[in-house]
Amino acid sequence: MARSGGFWAGLVFGGAAVGAVVATGYFVANYDPVSHDGLCRVTLDGETYARTAEAASNAALVAAGAVKFDMGTFASTIGVATAIQESGLRNLDYGDRDSLGLFQQRPSQGWGTPDEVRDPHFATRKFYQHLADVDGWESMRVTDAAQAVQRSGFPEAYEEHAPEAAAWAAAIRGDEAFAAVDCDLDAVEAPSSAEDLAQRIRRDFGEGVYGAAVLGRNDRAVLVGVTAASGDQRELDGLANWAVAVSGEEAIASVRLGDEQWLREQGITSAAETTGFDGVLIGVVETTPAD
Repeated sequence: MARSGGFWAGLVFGGAAVGAVVATGYFVANYDPVSHDGLCRVTLDGETYARTAEAASNAALVAAGAVKFDMGTFASTIGVATAIQESGLRNLDYGDRDSLGLFQQRPSQGWGTPDEVRDPHFATRKFYQHLADVDGWESMRVTDAAQAVQRSGFPEAYEEHAPEAAAWAAAIRGDEAFAAVDCDLDAVEAPSSAEDLAQRIRRDFGEGVYGAAVLGRNDRAVLVGVTAASGDQRELDGLANWAVAVSGEEAIASVRLGDEQWLREQGITSAAETTGFDGVLIGVVETTPAD
């Protein structure tokens, strides 16, 4: 996979090509009240799996983490299945004996300090480092590869989660086109920033995989354009699915790729206007309405 230099490609404010998205794609307001269940769903081969916004964000982080090791989608499947079994995709501060975090790693067994194993990025990196050392993991069943790393008392348990894990992995790695992930969320309560989004992309996927530029702002949000350094359409699909999956944690209000878009309080819709941008457009809420 090709890598490029700095993450920020440049700053361009405004622009007619993205003006329609800036004006219409950020927020959904003045609609009849509807109930949002707060869940994110991923679909693969006609099967749909639902998780909380927190769990979906962690599934996206784990699936993306294999990119740093140049490991394929199957590695992401193993990683997500393991985190589902061990923690339900939650960053737990408790567990059996001294087990902690997404993967229930034990500081007493050399996985890191308590603070380190509760850092999802550290924990994910350690998991893939150990998986890469398992001889022949690429041809194993999901549960056998996971067990070779985790050495659990329930060695067959990981296989139960393989279908769902494969769905999250396929979406985040771009094997499934945007929009394989859809989240049904309320309005953003806590704002974020373009810089926070950039940092999250770097931490999840690694340096140089994606490039980004601020394309415009309105009074509440910033529009960030993200491109794949490799120019691979799969990586754009993966990034767009990733952005929806992390939207509950990262104050993302809209995601647009090609003719498909996700709007926070509407879900997946077809976009009528063209943008002229060959990448993923992400609307991040920078300020929330005054009380």
